[in-house]
Amino acid sequence: MPKSLQKSLEECRILVYGLSGNEAIKTRIAAIYPEKRILDGVKLYENAKSAFESQSTEKIESTEANREFKIVYEKIYGQLVKIRKAGRYFFKNNAELRTLLRLNKEIPGNYADWKNLCEETTNAVLQHVVIQDKLALVELGSEKITEMAQQLEKIDELKIKAEKEDGEAQVATVRKQETFNKLMAYCTDLRACLDLFYERSERQTLEQLGILIK
Repeated sequence: MPKSLQKSLEECRILVYGLSGNEAIKTRIAAIYPEKRILDGVKLYENAKSAFESQSTEKIESTEANREFKIVYEKIYGQLVKIRKAGRYFFKNNAELRTLLRLNKEIPGNYADWKNLCEETTNAVLQHVVIQDKLALVELGSEKITEMAQQLEKIDELKIKAEKEDGEAQVATVRKQETFNKLMAYCTDLRACLDLFYERSERQTLEQLGILIK
């Protein structure tokens, strides 16, 4: 089973910090890994760790923004379906009101068209008392229609926020993978280098620091 990214990151931390803090090991491999190259490894780890933390934060913010949008969207959608269902029942013989409520249209899958239908529907209800009176009989009083209209006014903002957070989360995920790949490439090479200098029982020196050569 593949190791988790977090476990691999921790192993890299042990490797780069274990090496950077041990003068004996640094001296032994200095011809291949001079001080600057060792410090590069620490920077690579810090960049990867920062990217992991940033991606985690962005993912949480994206999830929350999408949750907020979904709650409002589903509530409006449910109200729209109920209004249309009631309209078809109460106004099956009234072509004018059926047209006002756009009952001849299917609910669009496209967001912009869906929102437009919602706005046309709420406006029709709020402008015609006869429709309001009938909807009130099925627990769709004017206060609920007004609330629906208010939610429609803010849903675009919630959608834009959710899309923005999604985009930032995707960018953070790409950066996380890029920094992790660079760190892993560095650590793979460093372990191969240590393998040239430490064999058999000498590897205990590394293992005492938690460094494993694989």
